[in-house]
Amino acid sequence: MNFAALKLAGMRMLEDASTATSNIDFTAYKAALTNAITPAQILAILASVVGVGMSFFLMWLGVRKTTHAFTSAVAYGKIRI
Repeated sequence: MNFAALKLAGMRMLEDASTATSNIDFTAYKAALTNAITPAQILAILASVVGVGMSFFLMWLGVRKTTHAFTSAVAYGKIRI
């Protein structure tokens, strides 16, 4: 296998790809997205994601605490809260 030829072919493919992507016009997509989504909607989505994440985190802490309480109750005969 000739690695120099493979490297040269890869470099040519990358050069062709960079010229092809520079000709794409994204202004229509950008305008459509900025008209469809408002900053208030983005903040609402972020707030709901953070709220759901906090509830899962608190639930995880509660499950860990109750699991530890039950295992220590079985192992040592004491219930600690």
